[in-house]
Amino acid sequence: MKFFKARVLLWPALLLVVLLGGGAAAAFASGGLNALGLKSLFGSSSSERDSQVVQAVTRVQEVALLRLHIEGIDRHESNGEFLGVAIPASEKTTLLQYRFDAKLGVDSSKVKIERTGPESLRVTIPESKFIGFDNLVFEDALERGNPLSWLAEPAVQNRMRDNVLSDENKQKYVTQNEEALKDQAKVFYRGIIASVAPEVTLDFEFAG
Repeated sequence: MKFFKARVLLWPALLLVVLLGGGAAAAFASGGLNALGLKSLFGSSSSERDSQVVQAVTRVQEVALLRLHIEGIDRHESNGEFLGVAIPASEKTTLLQYRFDAKLGVDSSKVKIERTGPESLRVTIPESKFIGFDNLVFEDALERGNPLSWLAEPAVQNRMRDNVLSDENKQKYVTQNEEALKDQAKVFYRGIIASVAPEVTLDFEFAG
């Protein structure tokens, strides 16, 4: 009689096994659980990590990679004229001394990240740009000229100030420091990506 009671108590467990087995078979038969589904289930960690890398990089937006202290003198020359002809001894030179801190970097929203292998990424960095400036100071302008320099048109100092930060001069600062900007970009983005995926190998490409 005790043996019979033990058999009766096994029925709920047997019933549960039958139900689970039938449910799994039905899932495979209906295509709800197949090899592709299993692959995506166990392979989702890499795509999730890639997404985290992209989000970490684009979150920083404009990145100042270099800070330069710039000092210089802007020069303006003019002379008096009569009927379109320069008047001798009327030359005038205006000198405007300036200094500021320039910030050069990249727009990280344009950084591209591509997978090149199971544990490797290619990071494409956009062209460097002039991000901004701080501590801009203009000294009082100095003028020097010949005896008739009072006939020359005075320099427009506002235009001289604008010329200091013209698009042409901004690009000149970037071009002169291109190699240093590339090196700093590698250091910066390696640091960001390593904080999310330290095991990934990085290959860098630069636009332009």
